[in-house]
Formats: sequence, C-alpha cells, structure tokens
Amino acid sequence: MLNASMLSVASVAPTDLEPVAQIADGALQAAIKDRTPLQGRALIAHLEQLARQELAKLASQPIDPGTAPIDPALAGLAWDLGLSGDDLGAAAR
Repeated sequence: MLNASMLSVASVAPTDLEPVAQIADGALQAAIKDRTPLQGRALIAHLEQLARQELAKLASQPIDPGTAPIDPALAGLAWDLGLSGDDLGAAAR
C-alpha cells in the first residue's frame, strides 16, 4: 500500500527534471581537483577554529546571569576546548 508521499515521488518523471545550473565537465573536474579535503592535524585545527567561532557566537548572545543558567551546549563546547569557568564567563560578557 502506498502513502501520499510515495505517490507524489512516484509521479515525478525523470524527464521533467531540469538541472539548476549547467557546468562544463572540465570546470567540474577542475573544481573537484582544486579542493582537497583536510586531513590529520589540519582538519583538527580547522574544526577547533570553527568551534571557537561558534563559542564566540553563542557567548555573544545576551544572557542574564541572575535568571538564566549557562546553556549546556555552550558549557560543553567550552569544556571540549579546555576553557575554565572564568574563561567562559569572560567570553559571555
């Protein structure tokens, strides 16, 4: 028995679909070749940089320390980065 979502997917014919953007095969191959994924220490450093940016973004949101506890996600991220409670409090101000 088919439900409504399966029927709607089944009713789409592949010939009805058009590509959003046309990319030449050479341009696609060049784009893939130019961008190699990060590995090892470079990947770890990049992920740590992204985590610090996210922490700064979360910490910049206004928090009333008298009424709201520290967000568990923010505290967990700070812990993972090796920050102490003082560092987290300073970043939140």
